[in-house]
Amino acid sequence: MISNTLRFTSILLITVLIAACSGSEDGYSVDENLPLDQQVDLLIENNEYETALTMLDGEDRNDPEIATLLEKIHLNYGLHSMNTFDETEMRTRMNNALTQFTEVLRINPDNAVAREQIQQIMMIYGTIPDREPEPDVLEGLREVGFDY
Repeated sequence: MISNTLRFTSILLITVLIAACSGSEDGYSVDENLPLDQQVDLLIENNEYETALTMLDGEDRNDPEIATLLEKIHLNYGLHSMNTFDETEMRTRMNNALTQFTEVLRINPDNAVAREQIQQIMMIYGTIPDREPEPDVLEGLREVGFDY
């Protein structure tokens, strides 16, 4: 009885270890045989924005399809940063959101969602005395036409 229990526990432990180690280093992997846009969609659905951005690192940013994918990733990353409440401080999350929305506007200056979200975040900052985004975030905003 003990021998069977020990054997079962050992097999279970090995199975769990193999499953834990078989994922990608980034924590989530997608089927590389899928079209690039589907891979990006799956990564976005799983909040794997950094993985999605890394996947597009070597791609031609002047290609309209790649630019659209990057815009989509940055926009969703910004929205996720705004709306996710975790142990990260609010200022850190909002700085990241503003940075992502700035990247969206560098790709597509006409993206209304990114503009609205920047305005919303900055309106909230305006209600908090002695608080503003990091200087590099403010500089990025200036570069895309916001003067705060």
